[in-house]
Amino acid sequence: MIPSNLKRLAGACAIAALLSVAPAALAETTSLDMDMAIQDTAVLDISVDSGTVAINGADIDHVSVHAKISIDDRRSSVDPMKAGSIAGAIKRSPPIEIDGDKIVITSLTKRTHQRYATIAYEISVPRDATVTVHSDTGNVTVSGVTGPVEATSESGEVTVCLLYTS
Repeated sequence: MIPSNLKRLAGACAIAALLSVAPAALAETTSLDMDMAIQDTAVLDISVDSGTVAINGADIDHVSVHAKISIDDRRSSVDPMKAGSIAGAIKRSPPIEIDGDKIVITSLTKRTHQRYATIAYEISVPRDATVTVHSDTGNVTVSGVTGPVEATSESGEVTVCLLYTS
């Protein structure tokens, strides 16, 4: 027979083990996909604080945005409920504005969202799109675009591979 104090100790150890593993498992990552029809020439204007931005020109007539919303594991472990709530709020109301053929993507505006989350964007645009993209702390990649491109990053890598057409 196992003494009751050993049973309590075993139970406490099991709970402690679950609590030490659970926050990492609860770290939130979710994604958002949007397709926007374009009538004329797409204009993409992106200015974000953090997160990578990859833009690919393709033979399409719309803009397709895939956003991966990630919540910082350290923040998630402190308050997993809040982390999940923030991920959901960002997904429901992403920092993306559409005005005709112009798509504007900005940084997260709520301070708590800024502390907890980063968004990585993968965007497909028509080849002739006009692209302006800036990320303060993320890498920027633009490829396959024949329209005007301006790409910058304060502390990330910038890679631009344009198609030349004559």
